[in-house]
Formats: sequence, C-alpha cells, structure tokens
Amino acid sequence: MAPVDLFCFLFCFLVLILSAGYGNGHQDCPHSFTCGNLGTLHYPFTKAELPDCGLLAIRDCDDPLQPTKTIQLEKNGNSSSIVVNGITQQGEISILDEDFHKRLQQNTCGALKNNYSLPSPSSLYSIHIEYNVTLFKCKHSLNMNMKPPAHYFKYQCHDYDYDIYYDSLPSPNNKEAHSLFSSYSVIQISSKDLTDTSNILSFLSAEMTLEVVLSNDCYECYNLRGGQCLLDSNQKFYCEKGTLYINFSFIP
Repeated sequence: MAPVDLFCFLFCFLVLILSAGYGNGHQDCPHSFTCGNLGTLHYPFTKAELPDCGLLAIRDCDDPLQPTKTIQLEKNGNSSSIVVNGITQQGEISILDEDFHKRLQQNTCGALKNNYSLPSPSSLYSIHIEYNVTLFKCKHSLNMNMKPPAHYFKYQCHDYDYDIYYDSLPSPNNKEAHSLFSSYSVIQISSKDLTDTSNILSFLSAEMTLEVVLSNDCYECYNLRGGQCLLDSNQKFYCEKGTLYINFSFIP
C-alpha cells in the first residue's frame, strides 16, 4: 500500500472511531446536543433521556411542542417547576423556580424557613447562587434585647417564632453586625435588586443565576483524560476512562 493511501486510510479510520464517542470513551453519549431555544449545550448538562451522559439533566429538549425546558438539579429529583431560561458556555444557568415563587408570594416567612434547596456539594461538582443576599433568621426569644446597626432592616414573622434581619447596604462589610448575628441562622437567597427597603419581596427573587463548578478531579477527568466523572457505592469520586485501542497488525 502506498504511503499516501496508508495515511488517508488511517486518518479516516481514526475519524470514524472518534466520532462514535464524545471524548470520554462512551459511544452512546454525544459531545454536544441541541435543546430548543437554549441552543447547543455541553457537559455537565445532558438530556433527561441520557442521564448517564452528564450531571444535570434537562427535560423536553427534543419536544418542539414544549418550548419550556426544565432542569433536574438532583439525580432522581423533581424538576417540573424549575424552568431554564438560559445556559451560558461558562456553565451559568438562569432559572425560574415557579413553585418557590408561589410560596414567596403566599407566605414569605414560611418560604424563608430554610436556605433555598440546592444539591449539596459533591466530589463531582457544586452549585452556587450568584447575586445573592444574606438574611439572618433570629428567634423571638433571642432578639428581644438585640440592637442591630441602624442600616439593618427587620422583617417581622408574626406567625412564626423568628424574624428576618438583613443589611440595607449594597456591599455589607460590618464585622460588628456579623458578629452580633453569629449565633443565628443564615439564609442565602437570590436577589434581583438593592436591599435598601423594608419590602423584602421587592428584592427577593425566584429567578436566579446558578453557577455550576466542576470539582478539580472531575474537570481533569473529563477535559484532560477523556473520562466520565462517577461516584462509587461509597459516594467517592472515580474517573471511568474509555480506552481507545486500535490494532494495526492487519495493515500490510
């Protein structure tokens, strides 16, 4: 076989094999996929029909009759009320949690009993709320004699055993105040505006931007080693690497 023909044969052969997978050695997983108005998406996102091809599954990507796409933030979790408005190439997700929005409007104090529920950080990735505000939840029995700084607002929760405090300054940096609230519960929630008002619903938002950050191990596994990020039965990280083996012994 002539050298040029041999080179062309090997090149075409490699292209065919590599195109069967998407860089992590798993033939059933695409390198990228389209998802309606969200455009072309990549790992760590995946279609709900291919849950093992990514870490965050999006539903109805291939359904033209369902323009609204929803995301599953946790494996086997319910994502019916979490609408995806957009996803950037940097892994930021713009979402609207319709269920949380309704709870905020109906009973603000009840909706703020706890932090907004996000998947706990794992050995694979973590998710953070960008543009968030810090709220301090203080029990009535503990805050009777407390005198927070003048620039702090108090949102009263009469039907609950606590009130909500927050800083009205755009860039809070008051060590004394944070020390004062150190024994109280901290709530992180998305903010759409300045907190310089006693109307807490004017800046709290169920529309939020979430940042998805791969762990160092997962980033190296997927992007540098061409593997797939997985957890074992003990929830410990391991990198499952697809091996590409080509036997050229048949070539004359």
